[in-house]
Amino acid sequence: MEFYRRYKPYVIFSAFIVFGLFVFALISGGYYPILSVNGSYVSARTFWKNYQASSVYYQKVMDAYSSTVQDKSKIKPVNVNEIKRLALTQIVENILISAEVQKELGGDLDTIVDGRISKIEGDKDLQKAAEGVYGLNFAEFKDEILVPLAKEEILTGRLFLEGKKLNDWLDEAKKSSQVKIFSSQFFWDGKEIQVKK
Repeated sequence: MEFYRRYKPYVIFSAFIVFGLFVFALISGGYYPILSVNGSYVSARTFWKNYQASSVYYQKVMDAYSSTVQDKSKIKPVNVNEIKRLALTQIVENILISAEVQKELGGDLDTIVDGRISKIEGDKDLQKAAEGVYGLNFAEFKDEILVPLAKEEILTGRLFLEGKKLNDWLDEAKKSSQVKIFSSQFFWDGKEIQVKK
């Protein structure tokens, strides 16, 4: 007991240091929430992957476009906040689509998605394109691009059979969703993420 009383301030100080290092590691690794959609949190790390992929893609498109345009003054510079806004909106839509498909298919969803993706997984050209066009390795490309696209295709097919369209369904799903964004730069307007002016 004497040992504890004697070293209590050092133990408390050490605990604060360890806790501080832990919080620093979480924050610097991007493991803090930036967005919540119906209680599903999105980490800053996920957002930055999507943002970087969108930026690289947009820059590649602009480079290709600028090489065909004679009057370079018509080319607008990249708007960073607009790309961030679009990436965040896409993440919201991906979460809504994923939740709906999961609700409909349950445990079969992963098998169906893997079945769709496995058909193209070995394509070396696709792997090169993923790195060249999006700046992602193939595993990241699969998680961030292919899996959401496969889920979107599944939901689009289900809605088509019911005589509905994905965009109409998304509009309704967005209206009834609770979206919170933990950034002072952006806000949710009920349809998409917007930049605060």
